[in-house]
Amino acid sequence: MKAWKLFLSDLEKKIGATTTRKWLYSLKIIKFDACNLYLEAENHIEARWFEEHIRPILKNGFYNENFHKIKVHLSVKSSDLKSKNIKEKKDQIVSDPLETYLSFAFFIASEKNLMSVKLLKETIDHGPSFNPIFLYGPKGSGKTHLLQATAHKFKEKNLNVFYVNAQSFTNHVVDAIRNGAMQDFRKAYRSLDVLIIDDIQIFSKKFATQEEFFHTFNTLHSNAKTIILSSNLPVNMLDDIESRLISRFEWGISLFLEKLEKKELKIVLNNQASILNLHLNPQIEKFIIDNFKSIISIKKAIKTLALNEHLENQQSLEITRVKNYLAPLIEEEKEKILNHDIIINEVSIYFGITSKDILGRSQTKESTLPRQFSMYLCRELLKMPFMKIGKIFTRDHSTVMTSVKNIKKDIEIKNTDIYSALIEITKKLNRFS
Repeated sequence: MKAWKLFLSDLEKKIGATTTRKWLYSLKIIKFDACNLYLEAENHIEARWFEEHIRPILKNGFYNENFHKIKVHLSVKSSDLKSKNIKEKKDQIVSDPLETYLSFAFFIASEKNLMSVKLLKETIDHGPSFNPIFLYGPKGSGKTHLLQATAHKFKEKNLNVFYVNAQSFTNHVVDAIRNGAMQDFRKAYRSLDVLIIDDIQIFSKKFATQEEFFHTFNTLHSNAKTIILSSNLPVNMLDDIESRLISRFEWGISLFLEKLEKKELKIVLNNQASILNLHLNPQIEKFIIDNFKSIISIKKAIKTLALNEHLENQQSLEITRVKNYLAPLIEEEKEKILNHDIIINEVSIYFGITSKDILGRSQTKESTLPRQFSMYLCRELLKMPFMKIGKIFTRDHSTVMTSVKNIKKDIEIKNTDIYSALIEITKKLNRFS
């Protein structure tokens, strides 16, 4: 089918020839007509990868030569049930696929993030000086990119490497229990040279998963194997994770990844445009940087532009079309961007008062503590100057400085009320960029 071949050819430019050939060229074309394409995957892993990574692209439009939308149907190769179950057990315990473009060459590090990059490269070259390495930072700070870049390099050294999202690890545990294949699971995970797990906070409340990970961690660590983890929260703020795991996370080193600033995001933008063979003029670059503030949102914007240009067979981008293409994403961004109003609202909800109480003149403890806490979060999360925070709360900058200092002190000594508030409110605010 010509449309499918063209689609694969375009995908090679976007996600790399190796990834496309590994996961898509093996799909068998069963039949097709003008508006339907029936594909068959070799196994459930291949089908799952397709649904996760390719189906969203197809939803944006996959058309025939007459510009009619083609619907793609995917089935899994049928076989004897017993052999199928055996194959599934084996296939399920595999590393998550690595994106070819998520390499150190394309990772843009701010000055404050250079230490993390340097430590990971030293670990690859000389083995772990710290074990585990625990990276944490907000969504869009580049954790996944850095972990996958590290996995790529370890694989080049012909080591037995697993890179998995914490949800994949959880799925592997659940599937192994369901299929009576715990021996296979333990053999797969405990014979590794390097284990890299992304989004470890997903283990929260998943106690069967935590139990298996605890023993996996102990086995690998005692054999001096490398363990690298990431989370959107620091170790001491992980909720509903067993204390014995928390203590093991603290055995190594924790490194904070900060979001990139404008000049660094511009480099990310140009890299992504280059990968997708997209030519951006300065006006378009400025428009994207002004409206998208994280690595994730910039990548999404660039992919949207590339897809729309492909569908419309355009040779060059114009600012008017760019604005039209990106309008829905910009609306999404506005809803996701964290600001002082959102912080004050979440703090007021947690403490059971109103935003007016926080911003008002009341000096009662019921109002002053949430007010100080709101000031602290504006300073820590938004990096706002003390003067600007003072204007929002109609206080002078010295009052703001004292408030922030008081809350910091309470957090350091792990004041129960303040510490609990920090964990709960931060979890609510994590959904914002």
